[in-house]
Amino acid sequence: MKLDRINLNILACLQENGRITNQELADKVALSPSACLTRTRRLEEEGYVTSYRADVALDKIGPVLSAFMEVTLESHFPDDFKKFDAYIASKEEIVSAYMLGATFDYLLRVVIRDMAQLRSLSDEILSAEIGVVKLNTLPVLEECKSFAGYPVRQLVADAP
Repeated sequence: MKLDRINLNILACLQENGRITNQELADKVALSPSACLTRTRRLEEEGYVTSYRADVALDKIGPVLSAFMEVTLESHFPDDFKKFDAYIASKEEIVSAYMLGATFDYLLRVVIRDMAQLRSLSDEILSAEIGVVKLNTLPVLEECKSFAGYPVRQLVADAP
């Protein structure tokens, strides 16, 4: 599927508001409702839209602490990465993880209640026998910019 300007606009609009009605979306991208629905369904079927979810205001739930963890593994065989990936996939408080080409192997973002839970998670990771040799924890003091979607229109250089 080739992404044209209209498809990119549909993706951008869905990122801003996943609950937008088809009529509203069609108006925003200058299509008929049936053409818009056809394109949206095709974008979903082709895997361009992977899910819809709510952006939850964590501060309304209660006190939360966000932190980043730099993780270095002892060895770098494929099975070591698979074992670590399986472990972090099982931890709900690890909300995102990235394997990096840096001085450490992974950057994890965690969301927990407080420093005591952060310490407990750190201890658990270090004692889990998953090859972690170093763990550097960086508590977030303030979020200066929240994730608000990808710059889809800018990612396609030749979009009409």
